[in-house]
Amino acid sequence: MASVHIDHVSMCVKDLDRAIADWQDILGVLTPELTTTLTRGNGASDGTAMNWATYQNPDPTGVSIQLWAPATDDSWVHKVLKKRGEFVHHIAFLSTNFGHTVQQCRDAGLPLVLDESSSPDTMPWLHWNFIPEEKCHGVLIELATRYQVGGDKWLPHPGNEENKKFQQELVGQFYR
Repeated sequence: MASVHIDHVSMCVKDLDRAIADWQDILGVLTPELTTTLTRGNGASDGTAMNWATYQNPDPTGVSIQLWAPATDDSWVHKVLKKRGEFVHHIAFLSTNFGHTVQQCRDAGLPLVLDESSSPDTMPWLHWNFIPEEKCHGVLIELATRYQVGGDKWLPHPGNEENKKFQQELVGQFYR
């Protein structure tokens, strides 16, 4: 049986560095513990290059704040930002068994954005799919593989069945 929890709320922003600074100010007053670990990443998924930063909640099942921005000037994201402004892009739910959770959604008749789940090119062990905005009343629901934070990076969670292969590969890289 898969365990699922809300992991983060993600905002699509125009200027990632400015958004990081603004959220540092906000969280520094409201929940300073969220400012201790900022994970950063980048990659391309489905042809869209992006950069992101996540104020990581120290509670592994607590809610984090994620900011992301397009990494190139010619993406569809720029068009959306110009038309709509900055916005909440998704609410992410992490699963200990991503494939099972996606199948549960399909079995329940929930619509999914992608026929085949996607992953960022920099983290092939991380998979995601989305329940569309129309079903969720204006925001995407991201379904994703559970991860753990290591320093300022996301790493495969050792408790996930799907990640055991990637964990073994990572351990092998350290002992070469």
